[in-house]
Amino acid sequence: MHINNKKYPILLGFVILLSGCMNPKGEVKKAREPIHVKVSAAIVRDFAFPVHASGKLSSKSEVKLSFKTGGIISNIYVEEGQNVLEGKRMAQLDLSEIQATANQANLGLNKAERDLERIENLYRDSVATLEQYENARTAFEVAANQARIAEFNLKYSTITAPSNGKVLKRIVEENEIIAPGYPVFMFAASENDWVLKANLTDKDLVRVNLRDSAYISFDPFPDTRFTACVSEIGSVSDPFTGTYEVELTLDKTGVSFASGFIGKADIIPSGRQFYISIPVDAMVEADELNGYVYVVENEKPVRKRIEIGGFWEHEILVKSGLDSGMMVITEGAGFVRPDSEIRIVEGEVRSDQ
Repeated sequence: MHINNKKYPILLGFVILLSGCMNPKGEVKKAREPIHVKVSAAIVRDFAFPVHASGKLSSKSEVKLSFKTGGIISNIYVEEGQNVLEGKRMAQLDLSEIQATANQANLGLNKAERDLERIENLYRDSVATLEQYENARTAFEVAANQARIAEFNLKYSTITAPSNGKVLKRIVEENEIIAPGYPVFMFAASENDWVLKANLTDKDLVRVNLRDSAYISFDPFPDTRFTACVSEIGSVSDPFTGTYEVELTLDKTGVSFASGFIGKADIIPSGRQFYISIPVDAMVEADELNGYVYVVENEKPVRKRIEIGGFWEHEILVKSGLDSGMMVITEGAGFVRPDSEIRIVEGEVRSDQ
């Protein structure tokens, strides 16, 4: 059929316009709409990644209490977990043998004193020789020392509380025969500090310094973080684990702790590093310690490769690949391609901290 161009000018113009919007396959081309995105500024942040550790809580002055001499335990006056005052009698041996030894030593001292007094008088009268006088004096001094030893053993045949504190553990029972120095109680002074002893690898140890701050949490107190500081750093590794012990002293608190609590610690090293910080939503692709983001340059999206230093809360800490002040695409970044048309609908205001 022949179309008269003069008769159908409008129809002809429409056909020409339609043919211009078609690709070689005869499909109609669609005009691309710009992608609406939100952006955020990259900022400089000084940061120290926490050193994570866990350990057991104990009293700074946790000690083992024992008898100086061995014997039969006649009485135990305190229970495990009991709070005691300084000087409180906690346990005592059967004193029959020990008291008899002390009495014998005192009798020997009295006899040696009388002998010395008699020989001293005879020596003044030139009846006793100097040798006899010196022998008597030596015998007196030996007897005095034996009496002091016996009294000392008698005194430490009773265990008393060295300070106000708490009985953490009772190891023996009444009527048991116990050797000298064998632990009877585990005791912790209540007025002293609580410490958490944690083990660190050599990689983490070199990042920690004395007086670095720390935060500690315990399962019995799930909503509380306790502050602490590094008070001791081990210099010799454990031969079995290869780790180093670090002691964290907790700040004073009114909370009633118990020895043996397991705590999780975040140690904040005093040595800090500078990073470029961007929102985590800006990441479009990641490969181990490398990632990719889009930044806006001349109103166009530009794909940038970054080296990731770490993550903290909702931020990526970038070691290299970005400069401070660059605007990175956050919301909508997953739909952007290098040739995409973009329209910025919102920008997040961020400042260096």
